[in-house]
Amino acid sequence: VAGIGPVQDGGPPPAWSTYLASADADATARAITDAGGTLLMEPMDVMTAGRMFFAMDTSGAAFGVWQAGEHHGAQLGNEPGSYAWNELNTRDPEGAIAFYAAVFGWAATTNDMPDGSTYTEWQEDGDPIGGMLDMRGRVPDEVPAHWMTYFAVDGTDDAVARITAAGGSVVVPAIDIPPGRFAVVADPFGAHFAVITLADAPA
Repeated sequence: VAGIGPVQDGGPPPAWSTYLASADADATARAITDAGGTLLMEPMDVMTAGRMFFAMDTSGAAFGVWQAGEHHGAQLGNEPGSYAWNELNTRDPEGAIAFYAAVFGWAATTNDMPDGSTYTEWQEDGDPIGGMLDMRGRVPDEVPAHWMTYFAVDGTDDAVARITAAGGSVVVPAIDIPPGRFAVVADPFGAHFAVITLADAPA
């Protein structure tokens, strides 16, 4: 459902990384630089598991790219304890739409929200694969652009209670939205993530 690795000396602080699948990591790396993105790490083989690299989009949000070898990534999703959603948080949604369309061929559907903001859904062949939040006016200026990982839980409030009891903290208290009830939290090491009880989860 996920992985863990050590923080490199002099590298960024602890964080959850979003990996996007690619059939050809080297070709994707070239597409990223052609679209104005930046490679943070050149493509490299991870033994026989696959080939990977890290990059930054034009708004400054970092992400990984994975070309599967023997390891195909997460094998379970949208169930309690597993990955549920990835969301780009950026102050340049227009630029992000152009970037991810050029690199990955994603379509983007943007809808108005009740609070006057907008929310964008990324789509691949008509299927939803992630979202995008416009940070302008909603997130403190010191928070950089980033990808947020959501994990499904069987009760958001109970999950938040377990997180705080284990030394974590609450960044955005639990709130109800059409897809479910979610909260943004941080683990004891400072890595941020979100938990969500999906509204359409099986009873």
